[in-house]
Amino acid sequence: MSKRGAAWEEEAAAVAKSARTDSSEATQSVAEQASPPRSEKEPDVSAIDASNTEEKSLVSQVENAHAASAPAVPQPAETTASNDTFLQEKKESNDAQASHEGQGRQAKRKVAIFFGYCGSGYSGLQINPGVKTIEGDIFDAFCRAGAVSEENAVNPNKIQLQRAARTDRGVHAAGNLLTAKLMLEPPVLAEGQTLTEYVNTLLPPHVRIWGMRRVQNAFNARTSCDSRLYEYLLPTYVFLPPKPYSSMWKMLRRLNVGEQSSESNLAPWDDPAVRHIVMLNHPFWQVQGYEKEFAEDMHAKRKWRISADELARVRSVFDMYTGPHNFHNFTVGKEFRDRSSHRVMKQLSVSDPKIINDTEWVSVKFHGQSFMLHQIRKMIGLLVLIGRTNAPLSLISQAFGPARIHVPKAPGLGLLLVEPHFGGYNVKVANNNERIDRMIAQRAGTSKPLPENAEGGKREPVDFVEFQEKMDAFKQTFIYDEIHRTEDATAEFAKWLNYLDVFVGPDFEYLNPEGRIPDCAILRLGEQRRAPGGQPKAEDAAESDSESDVPATNEELEG
Repeated sequence: MSKRGAAWEEEAAAVAKSARTDSSEATQSVAEQASPPRSEKEPDVSAIDASNTEEKSLVSQVENAHAASAPAVPQPAETTASNDTFLQEKKESNDAQASHEGQGRQAKRKVAIFFGYCGSGYSGLQINPGVKTIEGDIFDAFCRAGAVSEENAVNPNKIQLQRAARTDRGVHAAGNLLTAKLMLEPPVLAEGQTLTEYVNTLLPPHVRIWGMRRVQNAFNARTSCDSRLYEYLLPTYVFLPPKPYSSMWKMLRRLNVGEQSSESNLAPWDDPAVRHIVMLNHPFWQVQGYEKEFAEDMHAKRKWRISADELARVRSVFDMYTGPHNFHNFTVGKEFRDRSSHRVMKQLSVSDPKIINDTEWVSVKFHGQSFMLHQIRKMIGLLVLIGRTNAPLSLISQAFGPARIHVPKAPGLGLLLVEPHFGGYNVKVANNNERIDRMIAQRAGTSKPLPENAEGGKREPVDFVEFQEKMDAFKQTFIYDEIHRTEDATAEFAKWLNYLDVFVGPDFEYLNPEGRIPDCAILRLGEQRRAPGGQPKAEDAAESDSESDVPATNEELEG
């Protein structure tokens, strides 16, 4: 650098220093004019503050270092979970209260509604505009009781109405479950009266609310249900072989003997080709004959009693349904490749016979994860076909295969839902209640106070144990007795058998002694065969298996 350049830099630095000095002096002068002079004995506050700040910084550093060197104390997972559960429940309660305080109405609470019903006269359980349903009656009763606000009364979806099992037309239930968000203490209740008691006064006697319990907000009646228990009442005379010389009997003769029946229409006991085949020459028809009218046959059928060997075979056939299988042949609108056709039957049983009103009955129980539309009735249908025609048990396994066959559905009269099960949810609730109890015990041993309503996060299990006595009485009066009275008055099961016996066509040729499904008995998806003369298929003409009958939510409709 040149000497001139160095001189310029020194001069510039001097000017800048002079400017800073002048500015500092001016600032100090203004400050002295604005404030009185400090006494010599008065301490310098800024210096003290700086000293204190430095001291605090050192103390903080020491404490942080000590904390870093000390071992970490683990927080128990269950305590954290229980605190979270309680805080969540408290938050939900506060949110609900805050949202309704300004509106002058009670908060809605999510509850499980335990109920039972006789399905006669109803078009199923779920609300369906324009028809009478059980849910429709129940929803209307809650609205009239004031448990549903006026703006929510126009649509049950606004109270998040869900059901555990959606039963079909005419199907009964001793125990079923709904979930909904309701106001539990409407002003119409008398002192000491519960909402359950009041709503039951608004319902017909064949629809009963057993009780209500608070549930977790995540609980869903359908998806939280692990399995369902159904029962089907069946008169044992349905296992009698077809009447001699009916269409079904002639088909069985051809399949078992290999020739058409003789033109002389010999009685089975006089026909050397069939007299040794019990199914074609059953002792009942030997006594009753085959030329009497329906009413006379019906009177004799009611007095018939199934033998121990015949009942044992029926139980063996029924056991073939146990386990996971493809039930596409036991519903409508499903293909073999449809994975939703796979269902699991956990436990199946056939009771000992019981005589009621001079007719012998058995109780058939189905415990499965879930059921499709008409599945139980079709399972009963194939059970009856095999039981009365002596077809091999292996036919059940064939029905689980890809071949699509016509399986008739039994009458809906004998079907009822016993109760749904919620084992998984109940385990979850028990664990949650235990965590809350531990949290309360831990807080009790310390000076830390318990939160207000510490028990509020606990929930009761969802089961029907408490209501079992009432359910049994209701089931006997409004379901069992109704089924027996209806059968006595209408002979519905006998009429169903008559439809089967008069059917003409190849649909039931799978009832051959080899247990194979011939090509002529295989149906195409959606095919609706007609018997000669334009008659519907061999079952109740009022209830066809046409796919046009299948609702959009087929997989949710059970029984």
